[in-house]
Amino acid sequence: MRRGSLASLAMLTACGGTARLATVPPGWSPIPVEPAADRPGQGPNLENGQGQGLPEPAREVPMVDGCPVDMVPIGRYCIDRYEAPNALGELPFALVTAYDGEAWCTERGKRLCTQDEWVRACEGPHHRKYPYGSEYREDVCNDDKGWIVVHWKALAKWPRDPALEEATRLFQGDMSGARAECVSEEGVADLTGNVAEWVRRSTPSGRTGYDHVLKGCYWAGCYREPHPSCEFTNAAHPGTFRTYEAGFRCCSSRPNAVASPP
Repeated sequence: MRRGSLASLAMLTACGGTARLATVPPGWSPIPVEPAADRPGQGPNLENGQGQGLPEPAREVPMVDGCPVDMVPIGRYCIDRYEAPNALGELPFALVTAYDGEAWCTERGKRLCTQDEWVRACEGPHHRKYPYGSEYREDVCNDDKGWIVVHWKALAKWPRDPALEEATRLFQGDMSGARAECVSEEGVADLTGNVAEWVRRSTPSGRTGYDHVLKGCYWAGCYREPHPSCEFTNAAHPGTFRTYEAGFRCCSSRPNAVASPP
């Protein structure tokens, strides 16, 4: 099996690969680094942003209220409680493209969330500005770490070691669920801060390759915005863009469910 490079410390270890000390999710590594690279014994690897060589799909999990127990029911869909790999206490994947996320979710019978689904999960039924309330609160989510100068030439060498090492150096993500108050009304964790999350655009962009956007900002906040809010969207990059702070979470349809409150 070919191995890939999905950035996540937790992921590397979870997938049975040898944990590589890294602070970013480029390969399935100690820090969630996107799937590690094409190397035997290094854990699964997403190749060339096309989602090849992903780990085997997870086993079926019990269903509750029309959703797997590790997902949260919201109207007609289910959303992962945590950022991928959707496991409490694991580091989120990073250094992934939108297509890595699409492939990983598909392998598990899910899909990447849409922009509208993500925003609804974040705002909750009462349309909060932040997942935890209407006012920004420091230290509630992992969104106020200091920015570290990025060596983009090193990251461009993906999936070789220099890219993984640079992603690891930059990574400042928390383990999923580490911030107990960084939760939406319905129980979805870490929507703002931690890693930015790829989602499918809910409206056409008019630009080829720009079918995805990034939501939630990341551990060092937002670009040109004071605080990470549910509304903020980073639409500057194509889905093939691989950056050290980008992860994702999955959604799925919820059979026989009612629509979400407006």
